[in-house]
Amino acid sequence: MKKCFLCLLFMLALINEAIAAPNFEADVRVDVTEKTVTEAKQKAVSKAVRDGISEIVLRISTNKSVEEINKLTDNQLEHFITGIMVLMEKSSDVRYIADLRVSVDGDILKAYLKENDLPLVYAEDKNIMAIPFMEDKDGKLDLWGDENIWKQAFAEYGNVHKGRLNIRVIDKNLGNISMVKVNRLFELTDSEFNELANFNHADGIYALKYSQKDGKIYIKSYPSKESQEALANGESLKASVETALTYFKDEGKVSKNSEGDEKESVFEKIEVVYHYSKLSEWLSLKQALENNAQVQDIKIISMVNGKVHFNFVYSGVVEKLQGTLAMNGYKMQKEGEYYVIY
Repeated sequence: MKKCFLCLLFMLALINEAIAAPNFEADVRVDVTEKTVTEAKQKAVSKAVRDGISEIVLRISTNKSVEEINKLTDNQLEHFITGIMVLMEKSSDVRYIADLRVSVDGDILKAYLKENDLPLVYAEDKNIMAIPFMEDKDGKLDLWGDENIWKQAFAEYGNVHKGRLNIRVIDKNLGNISMVKVNRLFELTDSEFNELANFNHADGIYALKYSQKDGKIYIKSYPSKESQEALANGESLKASVETALTYFKDEGKVSKNSEGDEKESVFEKIEVVYHYSKLSEWLSLKQALENNAQVQDIKIISMVNGKVHFNFVYSGVVEKLQGTLAMNGYKMQKEGEYYVIY
């Protein structure tokens, strides 16, 4: 019976670590044409590594960090990679198309960011809804019609993950059809945005007009109401979608302090020892930590004889964390190299 109980504790520890582990994988689509399929495949893999690392960096850092890492050579970037899995591939004599899953060593990546004074930041994932609509050469707008090949091109991508952004195309349903007026997509009021966002469970909305009239893509993001434009690729809607996606960005990662300077939420790690008489006591503490907005990535180091040694990363000031735990009936104090919670 005791052996089974210890096995249960071990399994709980493994499950907890698996749930808390950050995602250092990115699914990347590549489509490369070269003189030979061998050259195309080599170029595609290099592109996938660079794009995959960039996406992962955006989950834990800023655009500035992506720019710095992209200054590295292909050979230097390979040091971050732990594996590349082929999810789908097709090829011809000169072309290579594939969906690849790029895996990165998170510890090496975070160490590189720290050594180069690049920030680790904390933010929640965001659900973003894209509304792609067309403008024909006569200026007529189309969102829901079968002629809207711009929306179809976006839909072919499926759900897109870019850093912390989960991007999906607006659904054609009665609710959206009744709420969305295509001629007002660049003039949404705050109340109109909130109604549409709430209905679609979206944190943000991007209206994207593909204009055949002047060969441009016009982009309006909400709630920021920032407007941008880019040249459309007249020969390839897919390339135009990829261009448009580069304008999607996480607007909530950087906050302003009282002096108006940009301030990042920087991660720190805490080592903790906690003694318990019942397993339920540890589970209650763990739940309190998981529900704390400052805390993430809880990892169990050891769990034996009524004592659990674990660590977690947090953002903000430790005094605020201690105060929040105190409100839940816990006291956390420093003892040597560790913190003790009781």
